[in-house]
Amino acid sequence: MTSADQYIDYPTLLSPTFSPTTFSSTLISQTNHPHEPLDLTTPLSRVLFDLQEIDTTLHTLTTTSSALLLTHTATTTRASSTLLAAVTAQTAMLNTAYERLRREVIDRGDRAEEVVRVVQNLHATTRVLREISRGVVLARQVERQVADLEGGEWSAMVRCCFSLLELGRLLEQGDALMEVDLARSLNERVYQPTRSNIVSRAKEIITTFSLLTQDTPTPSSTSTTSTTSTPTPSAIFTTLSSASPALRQKLSSTLQSLSLLSPSDLHTSIRTLLQTHITASTTLLTRALTSLTTLDRALAEVSLRSLSVAAVEGYLDGVGLAQAVLARLDMRRLTTGFWRGVAAGWEPRVKDVVVRGGAGARILKAGKERVREGVRACVLRGMGMEGGGEEGEGGFEVAVMVGALGSLGR
Repeated sequence: MTSADQYIDYPTLLSPTFSPTTFSSTLISQTNHPHEPLDLTTPLSRVLFDLQEIDTTLHTLTTTSSALLLTHTATTTRASSTLLAAVTAQTAMLNTAYERLRREVIDRGDRAEEVVRVVQNLHATTRVLREISRGVVLARQVERQVADLEGGEWSAMVRCCFSLLELGRLLEQGDALMEVDLARSLNERVYQPTRSNIVSRAKEIITTFSLLTQDTPTPSSTSTTSTTSTPTPSAIFTTLSSASPALRQKLSSTLQSLSLLSPSDLHTSIRTLLQTHITASTTLLTRALTSLTTLDRALAEVSLRSLSVAAVEGYLDGVGLAQAVLARLDMRRLTTGFWRGVAAGWEPRVKDVVVRGGAGARILKAGKERVREGVRACVLRGMGMEGGGEEGEGGFEVAVMVGALGSLGR
């Protein structure tokens, strides 16, 4: 190693962490006194000298080793050329393979994707058309069933409800179907109006049902009923069915239809029917309190209203809806609810007549046994127990109604 080699700090200059800023700062600090003015001549001269020495060293080394460097360079160049030729050949092969794959796979794949999209669109279109066709068939079916219903075939109402339910499920499958004008037309001109019409018609039939307006024998006059127990709803249903098939078909179909299209409206309609008969019966019995000559007629009509309620319960049981409806209305039987409602409304009216006094109160008290017997017979007739005792279910209703006369005394 020469003196120049010893003079130049190669380890510092070749260090990976070499910093020109740090090196310059150190050099200035070494060539200047802290209490003297800053002088950059000396550090600059040293740096220039180092550069000159390094340049001279490089020139000497390259000159003396030129043959070796040229040989090494030539060898490296040949090796690079050989490697480049091999890489170029492989690249050409890859390009050729890629072009073949592009033609056979990528281009075909692109065309296949287009075909798939077309097929998917056709499938979606076919599905919509198939659903529209099904909707048209259902709509025509609904129209025929409505025509049958208008012709008096009440069983067509239930069939129409099933068709409407299927049509409704079809129209509610998705927005794509409703984008078709025909589907919207089926919804607006067939499904919605027909459904609303049937629901409204069924509600009206149920809420206004009464044997007073039916040309139908009552269970008491068409069958021999046990005198010691209350007939079940099914028994009343069977009796009324044999007495009037048209009435059975009408009310049964109406109850089934409303339960299919709107169960909540069925419960509301039954409650309304019950309240209507309770209110009418309470009014009749209240009027009869001041004129006992009309009591028998009033009691006969009240018993018929009770049979109307029993008939509805029987039809509900006949079509398998009684249990669900009674559970929703929180009642054991509709007739029980009827007589409890009548008793609750009549009791304060009886008490009011007694409290006011006068001839009406005296006549009522004088005939209290007749009134009690009439009420007892009315309840039994209304429960389908013509001429019978008070055992079984009927005993509770008789006790409730007779108890409403408690203000008359014993």
